[in-house]
Parts: sequence; structure tokens; C-alpha cells
Amino acid sequence: MTQESAGADAALSAVAGVAGGAIGAAVSAFHTASAFLDGLTSGPATQSFHVDKDNVLKAGTVIQDQADVLKRALISAQRKLEVHVNADSAGVVSANIAALWNRRLTTDEDSYVGRIVQYVESLENLAIQLKESAKQYGFTDEEITTVFGKTT
Repeated sequence: MTQESAGADAALSAVAGVAGGAIGAAVSAFHTASAFLDGLTSGPATQSFHVDKDNVLKAGTVIQDQADVLKRALISAQRKLEVHVNADSAGVVSANIAALWNRRLTTDEDSYVGRIVQYVESLENLAIQLKESAKQYGFTDEEITTVFGKTT
């Protein structure tokens, strides 16, 4: 978590203390969910596996497919992630909380969307490396294109 995110979390807590009631409960729930998601996304940055001529295309298929699935899922979900202030909770406090949540979820550099984008990019970079390995192992352009798609 960056210093800015920590500041946003502190601001959420401060607002919750002032507002109390339902807003305080919402902020508490957000912190719980945030901590859980932090645990999911802060695992080891790298993992290794052995690739050889017998499994390079299989590995490429898995990695490329996963990157594509995650990218599509993120595009679909991103529209639903933004927190909006409804008429029942309108007010400065609610608008401030919504803005902080939206930054944490979608727009900050270390937002959850940002982390997923970084993960997809790392999968795509791994797929590029696997594609190059497949070329070195002597697979044909057609075989490689079948797994990795055309490169523009």
C-alpha cells in the first residue's frame, strides 16, 4: 500500500468516526474487504516453471488464454466497480467516501484495477517469452500463431 493509499484509508476512517452509524459500518466493511484483497494481490511477484520443447506450446496456451480471460473480465467488471452516491446518502461525507473508494478501487496507481492490469501485462510478457522460446525450439509460424495469435 502506498503512502497515498494509507492516507486515503486514514481519511475514510476519520470520516467514519465523524459520521458514525451506517457510514461507519460501511467504512469498516470496506477496510475488511480491502485487507482481504491486499492479501490476495500481494503474494509472490514471481514464480518459475520449467519449459521445454514438449510443453512450451501448452504453457503458451494456458498463459495466453488466462491473460485474455482476465483482460475481458476486467473490462466487463470495471464498469461496475465505481461507487456512486445515491439520493438517500447524498451529502459531502458520502461524496468524499465515494471518491476515496473509487480511487482505491479503480484509479490510484496501486488500485485493485491497476494491480490486475499489471498482472495481465506480466502474463502477456510471459506469453511473449514463450513465443520466442517456441521459435527457438523450431515450431512453425503456423503452430505459433495458432497458440499466440497474430502479432501486429
